[in-house]
Amino acid sequence: MMTVDAVIAGGGPGGLSAARVLAARGASVVVLESNAEIGSPTRTTGGTFIQDAVELGIPPHLYHPVRGGRMHSANRSVSRSYDPPFACILNVRGVFQFLAERAIDAGAQMRMSTTATDVLEENGKIVGVRVKDVRGVDYDILARLTFDATGYRATLSKRAGLHDGFERFGVGAEYDMYAPHYDESETVGIVGSAFAPAGYAWTAPYGNHRVRVGVGIIHGDSKENPRDYLDKFVERAGDFKINLRGAQPVEYHHGLIPSDGMAKKFVMDGMLALGDAAGQPSALLGEGIRWAIRSGILAGEVAADALAANDVSEAFLARYERQWRKTYGKNLRIAALINKRIAAWDDAQWDEGIELLDQLSARQFGQALASNFVSSWTLWALAANPKLLRKSLGLARAMLTPSP
Repeated sequence: MMTVDAVIAGGGPGGLSAARVLAARGASVVVLESNAEIGSPTRTTGGTFIQDAVELGIPPHLYHPVRGGRMHSANRSVSRSYDPPFACILNVRGVFQFLAERAIDAGAQMRMSTTATDVLEENGKIVGVRVKDVRGVDYDILARLTFDATGYRATLSKRAGLHDGFERFGVGAEYDMYAPHYDESETVGIVGSAFAPAGYAWTAPYGNHRVRVGVGIIHGDSKENPRDYLDKFVERAGDFKINLRGAQPVEYHHGLIPSDGMAKKFVMDGMLALGDAAGQPSALLGEGIRWAIRSGILAGEVAADALAANDVSEAFLARYERQWRKTYGKNLRIAALINKRIAAWDDAQWDEGIELLDQLSARQFGQALASNFVSSWTLWALAANPKLLRKSLGLARAMLTPSP
C-alpha cells in the first residue's frame, strides 16, 4: 500500500498535464500507465491547431505545420490555403513523452505497466484505487484525490458511479506510412459512402516523409469496420491527387474516441474525470489531445486548491466542471450535435455540405474545423453569405429536430 495526495489513472495528455500542475504546487502525485511506454501504442492521428500548440507550450519540433487542406465528397470538393499555417500534425509519441518529462520535472512519480482496476470507496467518498502492477501483483493506493484519465473506457468513472460511460465512439484504423512523394504541406479529408460511411477518411503528414492515412467510422451509427475501408482508400488515393507512390506502412494504429458529447458529471467526492474519460473531445473531427491537456491543467489547478483547503468534496471540485462548461461547453455541444447529424448524411447531403463549406473564407473554414462556433466570425460569415445562412438555418433546424 502507498499513500499520496493524488493518484492519476492514465498517462495520456490529460493525466500528465494534471500531474505536472499538482506536483508543481507541492502535491505528492503518482501516475499509473497501463502500457509499457508513454505514448505507445499510438492511438490517434494527432491533428490540432498551431495556436493551441503554442499556448500549451508544445515545442515546435514536435509538430508539423500544414499550409492547406482539401475535403472531397462524392461529387464536390473544397480546398483552402493558409499563410501563415493554421493547423498542424503532432508527433504524438513525442508530445506525450514531453508532457511526461514536464510532469517528472515537477516531481510526479510514474508507474509503467500498472493498471488501476477499481476505486476504493469509504462512506461514499473515493479514497484511492486498487492496482495491478507489471508482475501481476495487486495492491492499493490511498489518495486524497483520484483522477480518471483512462480514456474512452472511463474505467474508474463507471466503477465509482460518476457516469455510465459512452455508447457512441469514433473508431479509427490508420497506417503510419513512409511516403516519399506525398505533398507534406496539406491534409486531405474524404467523406461519403465509398470510403467512410458515417465518418471520414484522411491523410495527415507530420514531416520527414511520414504521413498518417486513416479511416474513421462512428460506431453506434454504423457497424462498418474502418479496417475494411483502409486498404481501399490507400489503393484509390490517386483518385484524389494524393501521391502515395512508393509509400509503405511502418506502423498500424487503431483507436477509439467517445462521440456522445460531454459526460453528465465530471466530479464526485474525492474524484475527478478528465479528457476522453469525461467526454471532452470535439466530436466534430474526433480530436481530443488539446482538449485533454486543457482539461488536465484546469482540473489540476482546482484539485491543488482543494488539497490546500483540505476540502475534496464534490461541492469544491465542481469549480472545475463549472469552469470547463462555461469556457468550452457551448462549442463542444455544437460540435457533438453537428457530428450526430452529419454522420447520417448520404452522398447527396455531403455534396451539399461541401458546397456550404465552400462559402467560408480560409479563416472561417479553419475556425469551423477547430470547433470554434461561438465567435464573431460566425455572424460575419452568415451576414455576408445569404446562401450559407439559408443552409445553416436548415442544418440548425435539423439538429434541433429529435431523431426518429
